[in-house]
Amino acid sequence: MQTTQCGAAAEKPEAAFTVNGTLRPKIDIAPGERQFWRIVNASPDLYADLELDSGSFEVVALDGMPLAYHDPSIRKRSMSHVLLPPAGRVEAIVTGPPADSHAALRSRCFDTGPDGDANPAMVLADVVSAPSSNLEARPAIGGPPVHVSFTPAVLKKVEASEPQFVVDFTEDKQGFYINGQKFEMNSGPMLTVDVGSLQHWRVTNSTKEVHPFHIHQVHFLVYAVDGKPVKDPVWLDTVNVPYGSSADLVMDFTDPIIRGMSLFHCHLLKHEDKGMMAKILFR
Repeated sequence: MQTTQCGAAAEKPEAAFTVNGTLRPKIDIAPGERQFWRIVNASPDLYADLELDSGSFEVVALDGMPLAYHDPSIRKRSMSHVLLPPAGRVEAIVTGPPADSHAALRSRCFDTGPDGDANPAMVLADVVSAPSSNLEARPAIGGPPVHVSFTPAVLKKVEASEPQFVVDFTEDKQGFYINGQKFEMNSGPMLTVDVGSLQHWRVTNSTKEVHPFHIHQVHFLVYAVDGKPVKDPVWLDTVNVPYGSSADLVMDFTDPIIRGMSLFHCHLLKHEDKGMMAKILFR
């Protein structure tokens, strides 16, 4: 099981987070002002476990998927911290702290596992009290809300089924593998999926470090980790798979515009570059 360590690597981190290219910038916000923030973890190998000194994030979307898209009753979710693996995204409402307070946007320490790289806590930006921007209210976007709902019964049926595909992450001194195979540019697809279905996939991590699983073009519902149900599951396209554990996903292959060859892989750049990637054909 994972602990509160920041990774077991002896060497110090080789890089620090910047925000829009600046090391520890100041973010202006008036006391009580509500701002919309979009945060992307564009690091090739650092995890951002985001936290605000001044309060919680009112999260409205993760990985580009509004929480309300598959369940219109969920407009937002209050989160004290948000873990963004490499390539992870969050969109949230942030409220300005009192004028006499000091607040920072931080990345918390994250345990990457016995074989993982160091991932210590960092201050990313200072949240600074400033006069209100007095922006004029913009008119609301017209038209009905856009959403695509799956009934609980449909989701439960997929969740209760045996996995239709298992992704197993392994590694050794020669490289990184999915289902025992290294990625080759001229190789064929590892599997073919017929568009129009929901599928149960299981991602297993047989290594001693965490791996963020990512797939192109589609999102999935993370409903169980290490065989245990996830509280308040959400739809993502990148999920962190704990070492020595697994994640169970409902893969959404129902969008009719998905076609052709695509990829799924670990989103740690060194891992995918050294083989932990595979092709998938949508037809």
